[in-house]
Amino acid sequence: MDFKEADLPGIGKKFTVRTSYNQILRLIIHLTGKRELFIYENEDEDEDSIYDLELTEEDASLIGSILMGTYFKPEQEKQRELILSKLSIEWVDVPKNNKLTNRSIEENQIRKKTGITIIAIIRDKNIILNLGPTEIIKEGDTLVIVGTIDRTEYFKKEFNLNE
Repeated sequence: MDFKEADLPGIGKKFTVRTSYNQILRLIIHLTGKRELFIYENEDEDEDSIYDLELTEEDASLIGSILMGTYFKPEQEKQRELILSKLSIEWVDVPKNNKLTNRSIEENQIRKKTGITIIAIIRDKNIILNLGPTEIIKEGDTLVIVGTIDRTEYFKKEFNLNE
């Protein structure tokens, strides 16, 4: 793929792209916002285009988002977004005299009682990852938890962890 950009004084900018399939696309973006797209068989400036298309700024924006894949989302992407929209990742501080303190994740039965998972503990500016069930929760820890929105709310209520 080959790409060229040129100023067109008083008009705007010209972009020329030779695609991987050896097609020539020429796009002129006018200072007014109008866009003109031309398709050529070769780079000869004097040759007539095979096809030309005039677009408004809004038209170009829509087509651009379609080409970038941000407008149309394949089913797999929609599923991923649906799952993520129902997940919650939160940072929760463990206060003094909390019932979680000085007990392991397993002893607190966190996953069994609430359905959430602690994915990290931030302790004294250190991050503890890959937690095992025997990891002890200490006063002042910040727990990084993940679960559905309702389950994370339940976890905070169950263990009296106010934000």
